[in-house]
Amino acid sequence: MLLIIHNIGEHNSLFLIAILLYLIAAVTALILIKHHKLCNIASNIICMAAALVGAAASLIKIFTGTTQTNSFILQSTIPQLSMNIRIDTLSAFFVLCLSVLVFSVSIYSIGYISHYYGKRNVGLFNFLYVSFILSMFLLMIAGNSVFFYIAWEAMSIISYFLVIFESEREENLRAGKLYIIMTHLGTAFLLIGFMMMYSYTQSFDIFGSSAAIPAAAKNLMFVFFLIGFGTKAGVMPLHIWLPQAHPAAPSNVSALMSGIMIKTAIYGMIRFMFCYLQIQDVWWGVVILCVGIVSTVLGVAYALMEHNIKKILAFSSVENIGIILIGLGVSFIAFAQNNEFLGGLALVAALLHTFNHTLFKGGLFLSAGSIQYATHTKELDKLGGLIKKMPITALMVLCFSLAISAVVPFNGFVSEWLVYQSLFLNIGYGGGGLNILSILSIAALGLAGALAAACFVKLFGISFLGLPRSDNAQKAKEVPATMNIGMGMLAGLCLASGLFPGFFIDIADKVVRSLTGLSITANLQGGFLNATAPLVVSGNSIAPLEILIVILALIAGALLIIRLIGGKYIERKYGTWDCGFEALNSRMQYTATGFSKPLRIVFSILYRPGRKVEIEEGISSYFPTSIKYKVWTEPIFEKYFYNPVLNMVSKISLKIINTVQTGSIHAYLIYIFIAVLTLMLYNRLA
Repeated sequence: MLLIIHNIGEHNSLFLIAILLYLIAAVTALILIKHHKLCNIASNIICMAAALVGAAASLIKIFTGTTQTNSFILQSTIPQLSMNIRIDTLSAFFVLCLSVLVFSVSIYSIGYISHYYGKRNVGLFNFLYVSFILSMFLLMIAGNSVFFYIAWEAMSIISYFLVIFESEREENLRAGKLYIIMTHLGTAFLLIGFMMMYSYTQSFDIFGSSAAIPAAAKNLMFVFFLIGFGTKAGVMPLHIWLPQAHPAAPSNVSALMSGIMIKTAIYGMIRFMFCYLQIQDVWWGVVILCVGIVSTVLGVAYALMEHNIKKILAFSSVENIGIILIGLGVSFIAFAQNNEFLGGLALVAALLHTFNHTLFKGGLFLSAGSIQYATHTKELDKLGGLIKKMPITALMVLCFSLAISAVVPFNGFVSEWLVYQSLFLNIGYGGGGLNILSILSIAALGLAGALAAACFVKLFGISFLGLPRSDNAQKAKEVPATMNIGMGMLAGLCLASGLFPGFFIDIADKVVRSLTGLSITANLQGGFLNATAPLVVSGNSIAPLEILIVILALIAGALLIIRLIGGKYIERKYGTWDCGFEALNSRMQYTATGFSKPLRIVFSILYRPGRKVEIEEGISSYFPTSIKYKVWTEPIFEKYFYNPVLNMVSKISLKIINTVQTGSIHAYLIYIFIAVLTLMLYNRLA
């Protein structure tokens, strides 16, 4: 191996400093492995410094618009094997998303990991945590597909060990097993795509030209990349690992996995499909759009049925990945039709929602960690009344819930509004079939928005309102300050990017301009830090700050009128009406199951619900000793797709093993001879 560093631009130097800081943080975790508290604090502080440098480098790269530069950090004597770093605005944008989330999560982790002190190997955890971040960082700045593949594999393997970190739980081991199988299944498709890339171009260069690749091969590579990256993103029906892995992983890791790891798949789609392969035909966009629609609707529909907080958030990630893919699908369709403004607008919407989802979904997983930290449970039906016990956490969860539900003035509203506008503009450009698809997409997005609002009303209401449903909820206390600070930073960014979307739209627009040469902000009314000036797209406008001011003015006006008409305010205190009972208790309030039952009935064709009632009789049938009620929904993808495939593969494998594994040494020698002969023949023909 030869260490060669050359052609490092000013901005690349900052990226290299960030990499060096992450390496120092990983080494620090190992050096201080026996000193849990010091190890945790030191490694997370260094991670915060690295994140700040990474964010600064990304913003400088995006706003200066400098040309791409190469930095060969480690060049090997083995052909095609080198750590080729190449950074453009697309790489910088995703590094920015990573850095913002890492900074907040690292602050949060200082308090959160304290419950592992003396119980687990904190040094090993922090080493894996930093290595996981570094693998994603390197993946985003990889200049060739070999380096990309190595970083991708490192990210997958390290995240597997983080998922099973609490390995004494059988369900965590099962979740980790499913995760590693699914992620390597997707990686196999990526590897085939990379091999096809080299076969036609004799290069693994991501930034190279794909002109030598025939159209048919590009179509096949598109399908392979869609499956490979779609598995990591968790699109339907490749999502089955998400609701298993996220609840198993520690919450700070879940925040990184859902907040940014699954976005590496979005980065890969844009990098390899949009930038490298170029858009061949409209059907590419149609496929992505259809996958996005299915993931959006079914993701939130299944989230609404869950009672485990982290499973709710995992399925919600499937929904939001679907929204991003809807934007990407419209963008692909528009560019295939040479409609550059619509293509640029849809791509900006997809990138903006990618950034916004990083903020509020990362914050929600941190919030779930705070709830679990205080109550030792993730089950909604064991919570309740936490708003009085954990008021700061309650405020954070409320902010993130409003953001993910696309409620003004938070950021989810702005990016979803832009996705809607791109869908509306897409109507009329592609004939009857595409127009119908766009209309169905708008309807699906509207349905998903309503279900998302119901889902997070359920999450917040069951967890924080009412009376405590368990002793742990009754004894809950507010979490350490560092945990609230980490969540508070993300909540503040959710509000800031909702009130002042112009700055964040401009960031996404500069990325799109570097990729396409087109800027959409010149065609949008409303300027920098878009507060009072409305953002206008084809006659439709929003002004989040103005909307917030009007809402606050209406509330203040209503209170003033009530005070003037009602006269003097007299405070009276009465007991809550309790239907004749002596006192209200937690068993009289809504459960998570009861809250979602109406929708479970309405969409029974999707959920295929089942229930089981067990009654233990007492002195008479009218006075049972206990009643146990269990309800469930049928996992249709697992039952009708994965299980039959698994059974078929198992049967075929057993037949092959029984046929090949004869126990005869002569047969095995013949197998080896045939294999060697085949390889020699292939080498001669090649």
